[in-house]
Amino acid sequence: MALTQAAAADTACVTSGAESPLELHRDWIMEGWERREGDPAFVFATKMQRYYDLEQTEGVFYDNFAPGKTQLFSDSSRYGANWEDLQNAARSVLHGLTSGHDQLVDGKVASTTLGFVGRLERLNGEVLAFDGRSQLGWTCTDGAWKIHQELNYAWVVEPETIVDVLGKGELTP
Repeated sequence: MALTQAAAADTACVTSGAESPLELHRDWIMEGWERREGDPAFVFATKMQRYYDLEQTEGVFYDNFAPGKTQLFSDSSRYGANWEDLQNAARSVLHGLTSGHDQLVDGKVASTTLGFVGRLERLNGEVLAFDGRSQLGWTCTDGAWKIHQELNYAWVVEPETIVDVLGKGELTP
C-alpha cells in the first residue's frame, strides 16, 4: 500500500534542530551515557529508548571499550544490557565533546560522527579517563531517528589531560 504525501510527511525525520541526527548524537553521549552520583540504576531500555529502536534491534554495534568478552554485537538490546553492570558500578561517568563533528543525511538514513572524552569513576574510587571517536548510523523510524549502526573507539589517557573538556557539550568545529 502506497503512502499518501501527507502520511509520508508525517513519518519524515527532521534534519536540523534538536531532533536531528547530530544533535541526537550529542545528547546520546552528553545525557544518555552520563551518570552522576545518586542517579537511579542505569537500565539501558529505559534511559536509551530515545536513541535506539527497542523493537527492531538488529544492527551492528561495536565499541572497543565494551565490557566483557566481546566488543561486537548484532542486537542493540544485548549491546545496551552489556553496559548496565559497568554503569551501575560507577559513581560517575562524565563526558565532553572535542572536535570533528559531522552529519550526512539522505532521506531515511543518516550518519554522524563526533569526538569526545570521558571520565569514569568507579565506586571504589578508581578513575578511568579516555579519548574517543564515535560514528553512528541512523534510520528514520516512525518519524524519529534511531541508531542501527555504531562504531566507537576510545583509548586511555591521563585524567588531567581531559579535565578542561569534561562537561563541554557544544558542537563546535
